[in-house]
Amino acid sequence: MLILLSLLPILCLLVLLIFVKMSVAKAGAISLVVALGIALLFFGMNAFGLLISVGKALSLALFVSLIVWAALLLYHLVDGFKAIDVINKNFVILVEDKFVEFLMLSWMLTAVFQGMAGFGVPVVIVAPILIALGFDKVKSLAAALLGHSWAVTFGSMGAAFFIIQMLTGIPYEELGFPMWIFNTIIHFGTGIGICWLYDGLKGIKKGLSYVVPVSAVMTVVQFFIIRLGLFSLASLLTAVVGLAVMLVLYKLRSPSKTKATLYASNLNLFQSVLPYVVILVLAMLFQFLPDALRNISISFAFPGTETALGYVVAPESGYARIRLFGHPAVLLLAASAVALIVYRRAGVWDSVVFKDALKKTVKKGIPATLALLALGNMSLIMMDSGMTHLLSYSVADLTGRFYPFVAPFFGVLGSFLTGNNTNSNILFGNFQYTIAMRLDVSGAVMAAAQSLAGSIGVAIGPTLILMGALASKLEGQESLIYRKLTGIVLIIALVMGVVNFIMLSL
Repeated sequence: MLILLSLLPILCLLVLLIFVKMSVAKAGAISLVVALGIALLFFGMNAFGLLISVGKALSLALFVSLIVWAALLLYHLVDGFKAIDVINKNFVILVEDKFVEFLMLSWMLTAVFQGMAGFGVPVVIVAPILIALGFDKVKSLAAALLGHSWAVTFGSMGAAFFIIQMLTGIPYEELGFPMWIFNTIIHFGTGIGICWLYDGLKGIKKGLSYVVPVSAVMTVVQFFIIRLGLFSLASLLTAVVGLAVMLVLYKLRSPSKTKATLYASNLNLFQSVLPYVVILVLAMLFQFLPDALRNISISFAFPGTETALGYVVAPESGYARIRLFGHPAVLLLAASAVALIVYRRAGVWDSVVFKDALKKTVKKGIPATLALLALGNMSLIMMDSGMTHLLSYSVADLTGRFYPFVAPFFGVLGSFLTGNNTNSNILFGNFQYTIAMRLDVSGAVMAAAQSLAGSIGVAIGPTLILMGALASKLEGQESLIYRKLTGIVLIIALVMGVVNFIMLSL
């Protein structure tokens, strides 16, 4: 009976999102009420325990919302002042081969945007560019959705990564290595998948000469980025390097007979990319600050709790720590400040554009924060009441040592249900970790499989597909996108399942 009740909030969320077509925030709020009622009536959660769970959820939402709002602000500033337009047009000038354009834009440029902002921005920007260049609409949208997905876990300045780390309590260093393994599988798999979308087996044959070397370089680069602890840059910097390597390979193989003239409007290319250079430079500099400065932070402490059924929750100290010189929002806000200075000096400053950027940030930031609050509270109540513990132990006992094969599919399901990797990790992160503890295997590996599978699952998230369809004028044709992508996503998840099983069996 209790097992079925533990499953009910997740089933409620699934039904409301898929069949009732509710927004994530509304469906999460209703599912939260369901979880709350079950926790109080059947799992013996008391008012004190509930208060502590809500406090944890609020602190998690604060940590991630700061990143989300700062990322959205930076994007809408550079987009509003046409810096994105300068970057895109220069990219097209430098690449003339249609296949390379398709692969580079959908596989690399989307990942660069994902590293900076995420939350649908890469798809909404790149899919229309591909269509404007003459590519098939359905292929363009499918490729943009698939291409950006490899960068999601470490994208948005590491939002999804930080969430699963805080929920599981696994040290950053332990979590980083297995995530690197799974991320390698995903960026190679998505590259091959985009080649398939372009021209089936012929596309794969042609694309291997780019995908293999570029993916190999990205693997090495990301390894050292993670080793240095630059988790918020593990997608952005890797994508930038991948984009540069692919461009160099193209130029070496297809040298242009005429010298290309870079495009510039009121802003030149250097002015357009400078805010993003600031992010990279500051992130590097923060690593060499004295410990006294690096440790300046705001954090939260929560006492332990116990339910009437005897489920004990350990106390938390330093929960959801926000570092003044290290939190991704600080980097993003600094980049926004530099962008404003550049725009003023370039003579393109417009208070109307600035106000519009603020309005768009608020319009997109509020629903994202509400969704984080609803799902975060639901997840923490399920965790601290013992529901997640009971449910995960039941699944572990049912599947036994074969569970690692299916673990990635929970990550995909979470992103499909909620629309993004951060919410998928809130929903299933601790669930996967608890199963790992039950099976006596590495919690870090299982959590990494969850998050990176959630990353690839974003490609088939209904909300994101709808946003892309609206931006690409493909309303009503979303089913065509699912036909293109579902098989590719499931194949990559299956490969991850095999690798997960092998890693946990060693």
